[in-house]
Order: sequence, then C-alpha cells, then structure tokens
Amino acid sequence: MIVKAVQDVAEIAVTEAGARGTTIRWLLNRSDGVPTFAMRYFVVKPGGSTPRHAHSWEHEIFIIKGTCTAFCEGETRHVSPDHAIYIEPEAIHNFVNEGTDDLVFLCMIPIQ
Repeated sequence: MIVKAVQDVAEIAVTEAGARGTTIRWLLNRSDGVPTFAMRYFVVKPGGSTPRHAHSWEHEIFIIKGTCTAFCEGETRHVSPDHAIYIEPEAIHNFVNEGTDDLVFLCMIPIQ
C-alpha cells in the first residue's frame, strides 16, 4: 500500500504553451511502483487554464473544488465539484477556471 499526503508531493508549474496559473502534483505514478494508472492533482488559479491539447491516451477527471469550463472537441460544458469527466484519446481538450476560487481536480491517465 502507498499512502501520501498531497502537501508532501512536489508542486510543479505547468509550463506548456497555453497553460496559465496551473500546477500539478504527481500523487501516484511509475516511480512509486504503480503499474497501470497515474494519479495527478491539479490546481488552476482563477483566470487560469490548462493548455488546449490532445494525446493518444484517455483521462478520467474528478472535480474536487471550484468550477470550470471544460472544452472537448468543440463542446463546452460548465462543471462543478463532485462531477467526473471522461476525455477520449486524441480529443482536443482543456479546462478554464472562470470562477473566483481555485479549481482543484484529480486526473488519472494510463502510465505511458
């Protein structure tokens, strides 16, 4: 069993083009000996966003705090806490925090 506190994991700024006010913490990943999925913890500051991008793997996302505008393949949805989002492989997507509180979400991806 692996148990970690969020605050004990390094917070890293997301620096990809199009990212603003976003950090990531890799809670569980290959370096922990996890074989299949990585769990990531994102914080997006008010007015911030993740980069608009696509890749060959799926993600499962769970909104913990704040609200966001989720964009995926031309569709935009407003999403609030306690909601899950599935993003298909190769889908162009991003998340924008248009609220006044931090947007906090978990994102699980297959280990590459």
